[in-house]
Formats: sequence, C-alpha cells, structure tokens
Amino acid sequence: MKLKIFIVDDIPSMRMLVTQFLKRHKEVEVVGEAEGCSEAIQKIKKLHPDIVITDLSLSEGSGVEVAKQVKEVFPNTAVYLFSAYEVNEIRDLRTLRSPSDGFIQKSNLKLELNIMILKELERLKKGHE
Repeated sequence: MKLKIFIVDDIPSMRMLVTQFLKRHKEVEVVGEAEGCSEAIQKIKKLHPDIVITDLSLSEGSGVEVAKQVKEVFPNTAVYLFSAYEVNEIRDLRTLRSPSDGFIQKSNLKLELNIMILKELERLKKGHE
C-alpha cells in the first residue's frame, strides 16, 4: 500500500522540489498539487489523499484554512503544515491550534518529510490491522 500525498504551495518550484523528493520513496505516491486553498479543497475532495502537505502562507487562503476544511470532510486524512518559519517564530495562535497533524520546517525538509512518511506508514498500518 502506498501513501497518497497531495501538496499545496503557491510556489511551483517548491511543489516540484517536494514532489521530486517524495517520488524517491517507493511507498509514496504524489496524487496531486495545488497553488491555493480553494483549488486544493476541490482537488482533495476528488482524490482522497492520505496526507496533505500545505504551506502555511498561500497567495490564496492559508494552510490553516486548508487543514480545517480537509479535516471537516476527511477527518482521517493527515494534514501537515510546512513553512520557512520555525515553530517558535510563529506567533499566530490560530496556526498553533490548527487541526494539523504536524509541522515541517522547510529548512529541514528532507529529514522532516522522512519522519512524516515513517509516522504515517505506521498510522496506516495500525488502521488496517
């Protein structure tokens, strides 16, 4: 079983970087991507990914908004916020209280994506036992 992942970022080169890294993992399939919140929600409803990775700051909407809407429709879909900011730099309490399942720092992107993949593979395995 492969983890189906959807990526949301308003910077095309960032989406490409994340996609290229994730495609190296045989247990991962990138099923789609979007630039902003409304496009993401529309595609996610059709694709039903296991994981959504969304940038915190989007040109249209926000990662917190994506997380809330995804969790309302698909409560079992994991949502990870990612940002160039470090967690301790984020002062917006709405962000820290968002329904996301984790936070990925872009400065540690590869390491944190690997950790996320391992965590989510374990979660899916437990859900199928």
